[in-house]
Amino acid sequence: MMYVWHEPVWQQLVQSQRQQRFHHAQLLHGLAGVGKQALAIELAQALLCEHHQQLVRCGECKSCTLFEANTHPDLLMITSQGQSISVDAIRELASFVHHSAQQGGNKVAVIVNAHKMTHSAANALLKTLEEPNVGRYLLLTCDDISQLSATILSRCAKVQVAVGDKRLASEWLVAQLPQEISYPWLADFSQQPLIVQQWYLNEQLAHIDTLYKFACDIKASHNFASAQKILSDYPDLVNILCLFIQKQLKAKLINGLALQAYNEAQNALYQFMSDNTQVLGLNQPLALSKLVNTLKSTFK
Repeated sequence: MMYVWHEPVWQQLVQSQRQQRFHHAQLLHGLAGVGKQALAIELAQALLCEHHQQLVRCGECKSCTLFEANTHPDLLMITSQGQSISVDAIRELASFVHHSAQQGGNKVAVIVNAHKMTHSAANALLKTLEEPNVGRYLLLTCDDISQLSATILSRCAKVQVAVGDKRLASEWLVAQLPQEISYPWLADFSQQPLIVQQWYLNEQLAHIDTLYKFACDIKASHNFASAQKILSDYPDLVNILCLFIQKQLKAKLINGLALQAYNEAQNALYQFMSDNTQVLGLNQPLALSKLVNTLKSTFK
């Protein structure tokens, strides 16, 4: 499935194939929530189609039928198990690409969130990237290419996936949400529409709005208990709270907050983010309280 904002990227891929410049390893990178995995799957189906023309699948051949049924033997999907992609998964990929295609055509492997590969897994992948076989394609997705090694980057065609036309994405998102849903912070995520859609499906929009209100009036901290419970129930929303706080800090800097006070607040925020990511068994209420107290003293 492709989204309306994918069209420019797709045309770029089509042109590279038409000009016989289509690389065997495609790295689709960009912000979370832009549909990189969906684009990779669409590309995989086109490459596996027996009759595709300029990456347009026919939808009727045996290969397309197998793909739609999620039983295509020449497609390998690799995703993280827990927080990482193991070296064993990449070794399986190496074996996969070196065996003959059961359908007699191409073989495609998709690595979702390639930045989650362990160091050993990344090293194992290099061997496969260095020795490409005809008719074998690797499609990688990545939120942050700075987390991939320079050697892997140099062996892939890097394709940035982004929302170029915010209007198209906004119109698409409006069609996904009930009309009564309207939050002032939605515009902050106009370049990540699928994240907002997932929040809606997970019934998290009200929680995020609570975090937004907490960040906007952190000096009063009326919603401290509610914010803490939300972060406890949904740890992945810590970064969203930090984003809202950071936006408030920038606004206060523009409105006259002293640079030293701004830097102190930023350091406290970075420490809070780091602790939530790295400290096992973190006393989160205490960590949040410490951050709030630092910000309150900053905003005097």
